[in-house]
Amino acid sequence: MNEQLSILDIIDMLLRKWMVIVVSAVLVGIFAFVYSEVFISPVYSSKASLYVNSSREVTSTEISTANMNSSRQLVMTYAEILQARTFLEKVAQDMNNKYTVNEIKSMITMEALNETEILSITVKGTNADDVYKITRSIIKYAPDELIRVVEAGSVKVLDNASETNTPISPNIRQNTFIGIFIGILLGAFIIIVLELFDTRIKNGNEIRQRYEEPLLGEIPSFVRKDIDPNSNNQSGRRANK
Repeated sequence: MNEQLSILDIIDMLLRKWMVIVVSAVLVGIFAFVYSEVFISPVYSSKASLYVNSSREVTSTEISTANMNSSRQLVMTYAEILQARTFLEKVAQDMNNKYTVNEIKSMITMEALNETEILSITVKGTNADDVYKITRSIIKYAPDELIRVVEAGSVKVLDNASETNTPISPNIRQNTFIGIFIGILLGAFIIIVLELFDTRIKNGNEIRQRYEEPLLGEIPSFVRKDIDPNSNNQSGRRANK
């Protein structure tokens, strides 16, 4: 086992065995591409947004109470209302009960945009058409539901449900590049590990470095030239003649 390896030694061994790195990068990159393409279900997204104006013709005390002292807190209240079972049951009925209330709830994300009274609604799922229909159903029933529960002054649709056939995940190109990068690291790791556990002495310099003793001489390596198998037969025939 090599006791010490400098940065230059590591670079040298990586360059000498660069083919291992290339093969590893290609194999892991192909695996990442195939896995992303075949085994990961695509996820689609549909978005919409609502603006809720809570003002109405009442006393200032009631207005302050309705606003809950914060636009953000009020919008988060709207989000909780729109994710309640009573409301989501209407959405489930619109989908002919294809999804349960809990399944629809897990697909929905609602948040306030920049602490304003704008409620952003995002629905994600593996079926692009169903994701769009669920978002559209939420937008259809949300205004009446919010006015009924919170008694808001008005609810306006800023952005209708968006429809797309392009999945937001997986990012196959990104996953492939990540796989290639991991393959490069894996190939380099394999080379370094094999080099560290390689106890063979490859040249005289290693003996000098390891034992710090002078080298008296080296036995040169001979390369055997190929011998024509027909040469013996031909010489034998000539001798017989």
